[in-house]
Amino acid sequence: MKLGILGTGKIVQEILPMMASLNFEKIYLLGTERSRDRAEKLCRTWQLDSYYLDYEELLNTDIDAVYTALPNHLHYAYAKKALQAGKHVLLEKPATLVSSQLRDLISTAGARRLILVEAMSLHFAPAYQAMKECIRDLGDIKLVNFQFCQYSSRYDKFKQGVIAPAFDPAQGGGALMDLNIYNIHAILGLFGAPENAEYFPNMERGVDTSGILILHYPGFQAAAIAAKDCQAPTNSTIQGTAGCIQIRMPMNKISSFDLLDQSGKLIKTMDFTEKVHRLTYEFKEFQRMVKEMDTDRMDALNQISLCAVGILEKMRPYALHESPVDHL
Repeated sequence: MKLGILGTGKIVQEILPMMASLNFEKIYLLGTERSRDRAEKLCRTWQLDSYYLDYEELLNTDIDAVYTALPNHLHYAYAKKALQAGKHVLLEKPATLVSSQLRDLISTAGARRLILVEAMSLHFAPAYQAMKECIRDLGDIKLVNFQFCQYSSRYDKFKQGVIAPAFDPAQGGGALMDLNIYNIHAILGLFGAPENAEYFPNMERGVDTSGILILHYPGFQAAAIAAKDCQAPTNSTIQGTAGCIQIRMPMNKISSFDLLDQSGKLIKTMDFTEKVHRLTYEFKEFQRMVKEMDTDRMDALNQISLCAVGILEKMRPYALHESPVDHL
């Protein structure tokens, strides 16, 4: 597969060292005039095949697929152009800002027999797959609590009035969109769509810097907690009548978890830690899905993504102090 990577930001800089292990035939990078020097340096450092500053030029090359590592509000437009050009798309989270955009992308991909999938790494992590199996040992689920609280390196400047995309609501920023999306996907992947949802944000400068999302299920409640303005050790749990699962890391980095009995005694630790980058699994699965045109797997993942975007869309007015829409 020949891949075009869109962007030169933090996540791109993080993944480029692992790309050699994924056996891509070619890798091209898309930058901008402002990021030209960075694009050139990354291309040289990691021995990429070339870089482009014009998206149309990149799409006119021999690439088979693109990975959209761009600010949230750009995901839809760039993915749409890629699909229209006949390219498969690995779409960074959150897939889009509103569900109508994602439905359009899914429709476009289907019409052109292309693979489109959100780059939500937890769905491909071995530990998450194992956790799905262990849930059956917990009895009736009663409470779920997933946390992702990480003091942002941009928060201090945000308080001074310097607004980075991660804190800009117009660009899909805020704790709900940027961090809680992982918790939402984790819950949806395990339990499906909720009956209802409510969001309780802490607001600063018109954006949710932290907040608690409550997803209501028949017989139990799930809390998704995310923060960019404070931090604490992660202690996520799935509690049932017969036992508990405890996860001590954010869901985007899940590599192990503990299975406890009803009294809190450790039954076993499920550890899938490997010396590979955490995003390796999603890129390998994307390669496989494209090679085998596994539309069944794509459709299943896209249903989770659609549900997640729908929750974001309905809860976002609460994070922006707009007139709230009805709950789910």
